[in-house]
Amino acid sequence: MSLDSIRKVHAQTVDSLMMELSHIVQALTHSEEQYRTMEVQLQADTEAYAQQARQGLTIEDLLQWEARMDAQRSALQHVRAGIDHATGLWQQTQERLVEARRECKLLERVAERRQSAVRAAHARREQWATDEAASRQVSVRSRGDS
Repeated sequence: MSLDSIRKVHAQTVDSLMMELSHIVQALTHSEEQYRTMEVQLQADTEAYAQQARQGLTIEDLLQWEARMDAQRSALQHVRAGIDHATGLWQQTQERLVEARRECKLLERVAERRQSAVRAAHARREQWATDEAASRQVSVRSRGDS
C-alpha cells in the first residue's frame, strides 16, 4: 500500500472517530437533560409526598407513593449508568482520536521527508547535468584551443 493510501485511510479514521465523538456527545447531552428532568420530577414528587404525609395518608396511598418514587429512583439510576457508560466511551474514543491524529502527523512528516528527498535527488540530477554540460563545453573549448 502506498504512503498516500495509508495517509488517506488514517485521515478517514480521524473523520470517523470525530463523527463517533459527535454522536456520543449528542447522546450524552440528551441523557444528562433527561437525568436533570427526572431529578426535578423526583424532587417535586418527594415534596408532594411529604406534604400529603403531613396531612395523613391511607396505606394504599403510601404504597402507591413508595412504588412511584422507587420506580423514579430506579429509572434515575438507569439513566446515570447510561451517562457513566457514555462518558467512558467518550474518553476511550477521544484517546483513539488523539492516537489517530498523532499517526496522521507522523505520516505527514514521512511524506514531507520523502518529498524533500525526491526534490534533493532531482536537484542533484539537475546539478550533475549542469556540471556535465559545463564540463563538455570546457572540453570542447580546450580541443578547439589546441
